[in-house]
Amino acid sequence: MPDHAEYDDIAEEYAASKQLPFRIVVEAPTLFDLAGDVRGLAVLDLPCGDGTYSRAFARRGAGSVVGIDLSSAMVERARSIEREQPLGILYQVGDAANLGAVGAFDLVVACYLFNYAQTRAQLLTFAHTVYANLKPGGRMIGINDNPRTALSRYGDRAAYGFSRTIDLPRREGSRIRYTMPTADGGTFGFDNFWLAPETYEQVFAEAGLEDFRFVDCRAELSPGQDRTFWNDFLRDCPITGLAARRPD
Repeated sequence: MPDHAEYDDIAEEYAASKQLPFRIVVEAPTLFDLAGDVRGLAVLDLPCGDGTYSRAFARRGAGSVVGIDLSSAMVERARSIEREQPLGILYQVGDAANLGAVGAFDLVVACYLFNYAQTRAQLLTFAHTVYANLKPGGRMIGINDNPRTALSRYGDRAAYGFSRTIDLPRREGSRIRYTMPTADGGTFGFDNFWLAPETYEQVFAEAGLEDFRFVDCRAELSPGQDRTFWNDFLRDCPITGLAARRPD
């Protein structure tokens, strides 16, 4: 699982990467489709990073939003934006691996949380945290590294703003390395980890969450954007949506 210091060191670069085109054209529309109408809902954003999606859900009418992240630097960035543009969002530093119950939420948003689990046991701790923070009938949605992609889909994706490589042979716990550009012409990177799709399905069921599924991403194109370019990204897409629910 990530060390908080790793993300403290790259907080500025990671926050800037939220503006990469694939995040705007594919990631965000997929997430908002999964969320549906959030008006009046209590939302937990875990991990929240610099609060990009916390703010988006607040602006979409969520009744309350709590954002929690392992990185104190990320949380401070989110709090700084909240001070300048108040939306009533509460940000906290916390570790999803041992967070416990911090509230009873209608919706838990888990963007790039589960792909930090290196083992089945670590994935189960994350799933237990999601369950503990959902109201009966509450939903979990998220975006994740896509464990279903073929090995041929790893590698240089510079046209989309990143490189994604995996340690071989691909097996439970294999490291996935993301490398992204910085504004000054350099790069920064971070690690995800591969667990089999079947492991996700089994773990979420064991944690008591129902209807777990991977959800294929979609693109929301502006006039003039190249559909063929984005169709290639979506084919065996490197990221995926996730959804599950806590039983009533």
